Amino acid sequence: MKNKTYKTKDLTRDAYNDIRKMIFSNALKPGQKIPYRKMAEGLSMSLTPVVQALKHMEFMGLVTHEKNRGFFVGKVTPQQLDEAYRLRSVIEPMMLEHAIPALDEEGLKKINDAMDEYLEAIQKGSAKLMLVKDIQFHMVLAELSNQTISILLLKHLFDFLYLRFSEELIFSRPSENSISDHAAILKAIKSGNINAAAQGLKSHISHTHKNALDGLKDRLAEVEEIIF
Repeated sequence: MKNKTYKTKDLTRDAYNDIRKMIFSNALKPGQKIPYRKMAEGLSMSLTPVVQALKHMEFMGLVTHEKNRGFFVGKVTPQQLDEAYRLRSVIEPMMLEHAIPALDEEGLKKINDAMDEYLEAIQKGSAKLMLVKDIQFHMVLAELSNQTISILLLKHLFDFLYLRFSEELIFSRPSENSISDHAAILKAIKSGNINAAAQGLKSHISHTHKNALDGLKDRLAEVEEIIF
């Protein structure tokens, strides 16, 4: 019975990750119905783990469920994007303030490696890879804080932002701003300047917030023009 429970959890996680990838790659778009029966067949699993994964996504606000109709990818709104970024601007600097005093050589290496991978992604010219490496950079900073509840909250925020608003985040933020922001944050961390690092992180999140919000509003305006 115990092995069966673990197997179901593994399948649910696999289903969640596959649906997550489909949303991130725009194979499933906002407002689109999720063909979970075909998904289960394609993944060679029963409906149960797929539905469980979708229910978890519904709880996180990534998908919606309509009775007798099924599951749909959540539609995006400027208000939700704005709220998510305001939460980031509170949570991330707070975690960074905990991370810097406890930073050791191993932690600093993790940050440097994350920065190097981010720069490599930019050189490769892959917008989606750059987005993934940006998440990793921020999560490395967060995880070094050892603030377990805040780390979990940030993971959920990133899932919400980068699955619901990937197009705005990919195409609306100038990479030059991001590179200089990351470099300033890293410099402040290395010098042990907590205030400068926290302010740099807040400024970086603010830049991303504004550009993503502008991108979303522009896209919604374009859709409205096409419809009417």
